[in-house]
Amino acid sequence: MTRLSRFQRFALLTASTMVITGGALLPGTAFAAPAPHAPSVPKADARWVETKDAHSGVTARLPAKSTAENVPGGHTYLAETDSGIAQFSVVNSSGAGQNDLNLALKGYLSGYNEPARSSDEKVRSTNVSTGTTADGHRTLHADITAPDGTLGRVGFIDGGDYVVQIATIGSDTQPDTVRADYKQLLDSVQLPADQPERAL
Repeated sequence: MTRLSRFQRFALLTASTMVITGGALLPGTAFAAPAPHAPSVPKADARWVETKDAHSGVTARLPAKSTAENVPGGHTYLAETDSGIAQFSVVNSSGAGQNDLNLALKGYLSGYNEPARSSDEKVRSTNVSTGTTADGHRTLHADITAPDGTLGRVGFIDGGDYVVQIATIGSDTQPDTVRADYKQLLDSVQLPADQPERAL
């Protein structure tokens, strides 16, 4: 599935653009190695599997067993969905508590668009919204679309010492499908401070 492996490669590129400097997320050097191709998971057998970033203690549920990759400053975890991929990344920051989530979104778009072969493959963000979690962590969420039919949703959560980035990306699929996957992924994210009963 050429299209899916392109999504996986772009997911690694976008995660690697989040290099933390002085409390702000800045675009960095792209991670050039292609992602390994994850096996296809039929819808009936798909199970949302908890994935834990051992370094930060952050957990999230992905729609299948994830492929983990090191990226500059952190780790990213990828899993196939019926329409594309789901991604969960944790990138270390200075702990200054002033991570620039708008800059993180710009870095994400830049990383995704960097290897695009045509303008039809380049994504842009729409419906950008900011807020906070129930525990007061700042958030930013945005839809992404491209003329070639790529669509998705991306979000960032400022954890202070790290930034969590999540995304669901698909192609030629219903926006509601990608949004439903995104909501399930977002609802599953647990920061260590949110998990007092769990061993880290």
